[in-house]
Amino acid sequence: MAPRVLIIRLSALGDILHALPLLDALKRQWPDAFIGWLTEPAGAGLLDGHPLIDRLHVVPRREWKANRWRALRGPLRALARDLRSQHYDTAIDAQGLTKSALWGLAARAPRRIGFAGRESRELAGLLNNERVLPAPDRLHVVERNLALLQPLGIQVRSNEIHFPVHIPAAARTRADCILGEDEAIPLIVMNPGAGWATKIWPPECYGQLARRLLEERPFRIALAWGPGEEPLVRAALAAAQAPPADFTLDTLPAGPGLSPLPATEFPELAAVIERATLFVGGDTGPTHLAAALAKPTVAMMGPLDARRNGPYGPGSVTIQHAVPRRAPWWANHRKWCDPRTDLRRVTVDEVLAACRAMLDRYAGPAAGASP
Repeated sequence: MAPRVLIIRLSALGDILHALPLLDALKRQWPDAFIGWLTEPAGAGLLDGHPLIDRLHVVPRREWKANRWRALRGPLRALARDLRSQHYDTAIDAQGLTKSALWGLAARAPRRIGFAGRESRELAGLLNNERVLPAPDRLHVVERNLALLQPLGIQVRSNEIHFPVHIPAAARTRADCILGEDEAIPLIVMNPGAGWATKIWPPECYGQLARRLLEERPFRIALAWGPGEEPLVRAALAAAQAPPADFTLDTLPAGPGLSPLPATEFPELAAVIERATLFVGGDTGPTHLAAALAKPTVAMMGPLDARRNGPYGPGSVTIQHAVPRRAPWWANHRKWCDPRTDLRRVTVDEVLAACRAMLDRYAGPAAGASP
């Protein structure tokens, strides 16, 4: 009988991207396996319609956060029934939290694989019945996730790690409309936003970086943004002395210059990044997406250790001034940052040098060299 495996990785988008090699490795080892994935609504846009996923389950996160016990009697109970109906024999908890481990238990999977030691938080270590402690040399979270396959007899070498990012045809069509046919001018995508304030490089720095790149060579530079990030885009444009933002446009202006990207869903942004020559951003989902798509990526890392949580792959370079200390137990980890890795200390010159190096390496000297 073909294995039936449930991957549990609820959020955030960067973390879901870092778990995609699990999906790839399982399907390579067991092509006939039935693979389900449990995620939250934000991750569904990345995973919906994925050809390697046989069943996508979505946790109604808003109902859970608003009134968890009442929600358990309604949508969450229905989700638990749906999980049980799939008869998963194995659940892989790649999140390592109580809320993720509980779903493996709710699915009644006989084998519930999760992390051991410090990788397992809250009650996850008690709820999962097979626990894996990744080897010390598996430093990056991508490699630590893949260690969860060891109880299944699956070993993945570093040269076998693949990110099966699914970009729907409709998203590529939308990207074609946004970018048009202006292929002669190299496209650079910058993403000034992030989920935590401590992960945001000052937007004025993005504007200064864009201006200096444009002084060296004509580039088409697009500022990606999400809901609530419009002020960051405006600040970057002002610093670059570019025209004011028009967030109502459906297409990116033709020719060289700096402009906001039209509003996109995550799959559409993936299709745009797929056509970029270079991506620049902080520790956020679009940055990890660019790395997963093997695009040349420059990332500025703040409160989290780039060696563990940075964009993964040889086509990525991270800028971080020190290995960050862990947040004190009393601190809000979304607001606290080791002063040594405060992104306000990262200079435009540093990022510009990294961009030039990546352009020279992957796009040829003509794309990155100064006149």
